[in-house]
Amino acid sequence: MPTPSVQTNFVSRTGTSLTFGGQPYRFTGVNAYEAATDWGVNAGCGQMLTDQDLSNLFANSLKSGQVVRFWAFQALATNYTTKQRDWTGIDRVINAASTHGVKVIPALSGESGGCDDNHWKDVSWFSGGYMSVYDNITQWPASTPESFWQYMHEFLNRYSSNPAIAMIELVSEPNPTDSGYVCVNETNARDALRSFYDTVGAEAKKVDPNHLFESGQQGVGQCGQQDQGCTTSSWTSCTSLDYEYVVQSSGVDVASYHDYGADNMAVPGSLAESIPQAAADGKPLVVGELGINAQTNLSGCMTLTDRANNIGAKLSAQLTAGVSGITVWDWIPGALGTTCTTDIAAGDPILPILQLYG
Repeated sequence: MPTPSVQTNFVSRTGTSLTFGGQPYRFTGVNAYEAATDWGVNAGCGQMLTDQDLSNLFANSLKSGQVVRFWAFQALATNYTTKQRDWTGIDRVINAASTHGVKVIPALSGESGGCDDNHWKDVSWFSGGYMSVYDNITQWPASTPESFWQYMHEFLNRYSSNPAIAMIELVSEPNPTDSGYVCVNETNARDALRSFYDTVGAEAKKVDPNHLFESGQQGVGQCGQQDQGCTTSSWTSCTSLDYEYVVQSSGVDVASYHDYGADNMAVPGSLAESIPQAAADGKPLVVGELGINAQTNLSGCMTLTDRANNIGAKLSAQLTAGVSGITVWDWIPGALGTTCTTDIAAGDPILPILQLYG
């Protein structure tokens, strides 16, 4: 398959490796899904970052070249009073990243529809429902007046020339299931997801030829992305590798995996399967979310220091295994609460470790 040409000011790829400025590029960073929340403008999703919070994130917690992944959903690009398009919240994040030499990965929608149109993305949505409008906001004063297809065009037309964006995610954790993650039919889900990337991903690349498009997937084992017909526990014996089939789409530049629930495993088994399947398609793979619960002085909960050490071990092993980038879940403004949480606040011991590998 053709390899995208090198764009000097944009992250690109050569085979299974990312490049930037013609040089190899691997990144670390954090998720800050709530970063585009802007009270008084959009309906928000999580806490709003003050100007000082933005400085703590982009200037103090990260260094140039690292990455922040965040939600850039349609509801966060819509003024909750006028119901008109308003990019203030998203602009604020991307401009702050640009100022400090940090890059971002905006996700344009999520599987459940939360903080957006509240519409669950089932097989029918991935098979063409993305052309329809779902403006069924009932619990907060948001609005999603256009289809995903139309919103994607608006977003890409606005930001296609912005080099602060490392890559773009069309859907976070795409999973063509019925509500509640009920996988009705693996093959139908696989075909719907492949059709989505073939059609929507290809259209996105026409509108925005500068940026890479990352799949947002959770990895091998999810609905529509499973290994089928396996005669042994080894994925190499399977007759159908659905994750590999989906990632093979020309609408996908970078494959994705999300690492949860394997706190003491540097390279979880499903990641060990996802990496070679992406490589077989000639695609890099990034770990878009990596989360471990922790808290300070809370019985039964991992300490922040132990979490930092575990994540450090994962960074080392996963980057060595061929992963091209890792963003940890989830940086928040202010201090941690009192529960065991995946949240990361300014000053967390994981942040200097991320800088070592970034």
